[in-house]
Amino acid sequence: MRGMPDTGTHVLEVIRVAEGETSPRRDADVLASWRRCVNEHQLDPSRHAGPRIVTQKELRQHRQESEELLGVARHGMEDLYRRVNAMGYVLLLANARGVTVDAIGDAELDRELRHAGLIAGSEWHERHVGTNGVGACLATGRAITVHRTDHFDVALTPLSCTAVPVHDTRGGLIGVLDLSHLQAPQDKMSQALTLEVMKSCVRRIEMANLVRRHRADWILRLNPSPEFLDVDPMAAVAIDPEGRISGMTNNARELLAGGPAQALIGRRFDDIFAYDMDDLPKLSRAMAPVDGALEMQAGGLIFARAVPPTAPPRRAAEGSLPQPLRAIHGGDPAMECLAERAAKVVDRQISVILRGETGTGKEFIARAMHESSRRRGAFVAINCAALPEALIESELFGYTPNAFTGAHARGKKGLIREAHGGTLFLDEIGDMPLALQARLLRVLSERELLPVGATRAEPVDIRVISASHHDLAQLVAEGRFRQDLYYRLNGLVLDIPPVRARADLEWLIARIAGATEGKPRFSPQAMALLLAHDWPGNVREIVNLCELAAAMCDGAPVLPAHLPAGMADRAALSRSPAGSRPEDELLRLLDEHGGNVSAAARAAKIDRSTFYRRLRKSK
Repeated sequence: MRGMPDTGTHVLEVIRVAEGETSPRRDADVLASWRRCVNEHQLDPSRHAGPRIVTQKELRQHRQESEELLGVARHGMEDLYRRVNAMGYVLLLANARGVTVDAIGDAELDRELRHAGLIAGSEWHERHVGTNGVGACLATGRAITVHRTDHFDVALTPLSCTAVPVHDTRGGLIGVLDLSHLQAPQDKMSQALTLEVMKSCVRRIEMANLVRRHRADWILRLNPSPEFLDVDPMAAVAIDPEGRISGMTNNARELLAGGPAQALIGRRFDDIFAYDMDDLPKLSRAMAPVDGALEMQAGGLIFARAVPPTAPPRRAAEGSLPQPLRAIHGGDPAMECLAERAAKVVDRQISVILRGETGTGKEFIARAMHESSRRRGAFVAINCAALPEALIESELFGYTPNAFTGAHARGKKGLIREAHGGTLFLDEIGDMPLALQARLLRVLSERELLPVGATRAEPVDIRVISASHHDLAQLVAEGRFRQDLYYRLNGLVLDIPPVRARADLEWLIARIAGATEGKPRFSPQAMALLLAHDWPGNVREIVNLCELAAAMCDGAPVLPAHLPAGMADRAALSRSPAGSRPEDELLRLLDEHGGNVSAAARAAKIDRSTFYRRLRKSK
């Protein structure tokens, strides 16, 4: 790209800043990002790489996970791009992991945009590509312009990137909207108006999302002055039928409290406003006084306009459950209860233990909790049973340069520090050696860790979710697990039901099959046999079966004969004359009705769930 700076000069400036010097021509957030890149992410300031482009398979997965974000932002993106498309900009939408899931740019600049990485599928997280608009925005949660040589990576220094965070209605950071220019003017002030335009666009996106998601609630539009209240309000909050704040745009927290939005969710309307909830209709456009003045409990006035609900009231829990947790089940009551309980603690410093048989999907649930929270750091999963005891200390806590024989000259960050600002998932925590349990306890209680070979502890901010198929209380009684660590971890215990006990088993199999390469399609007869299976291997067994079925059938429907021997044998039984065994009769009815479980259950004069249960008990 044209406009590259002198590499040596750029590298020298970055190194000086990383060592503690300042630079008056750089914004404070840029300087802080440079220091993170060198000192935390251990990136080389002479790098000339640009962003990584994920595979098409990875991009599809990111887009599926970001379906809500894409739906929220696309209309606003198109409207914004119509206003800037003649100015050489490209508009990017990145998810909370820094991967671009949508992009709008000039088709005539396709080659240049691809060369710069300004396309869908580019990965902009700060720890991978250094200081950039999307990465710095994700790291701080604040809008930022990273202009030309503000970038850490020399390959990106011709670009100017203005990025603004996008929040969901509960205050969680769900993505970043970025407007980038391939060859911006040298003066950073040239992008000041761009930043304000981007903030305005995101404000409207969040406003539209609040209205869409909270149709059953009152929407209170807010502005510090009355002039633009009805035209372009600065913020809005949703008030549920019980009189509690159920959602808001991100700007609302600044107007109402100045603290995190999550601290306001669930608060009563009259805790915040000196106004009776029953009088909200008086603030509607039809009835309100011209200025719509509303007194705050903390003092001062704000101007408000109330918009009545446009949909019938919903169940209290509906809509308040984050999408990642809604996606962990297909209607199973036990899993639904688990998701609702988990949602109540995702943004609290309450440790969680996930308890269940091996293979029930503990890591999947832990990741859903992380993605449902407002934590912007990484999700780091550690299987305590898989790490060799000789390596587990250095892998977890990291080490200083040349701390021991064989240690890397640059040291190692360690998995706990990798999770700084995010979630640390400790799988099979019961298998952690006792000596390391003491060190982990200090990390949790003091919020700091001491790398191997270091003399000074380092602060660390982590949320811990642990899991075990053991009874940790029993391990404590046997002296195999520290009691003080157990009480530190034992905040909320969530019991995950085994697959054989789940009422949404058919949904679970279909979901895993849909996520499997080759997407196997099970015939009704094969699915009925799968639903009758005990699944001792739980989710892992389903994954293995789906992978095998996809390979064996290569797109053709999966028939009973394609299933593993134990399952296929049951199909053979159903084709033999009915004997005295009741399960043979059920299988025969299933075969007679072409695998239609509902029809077979009606013929047996039992309901569908009883039909499945009797088949399973016959195993």
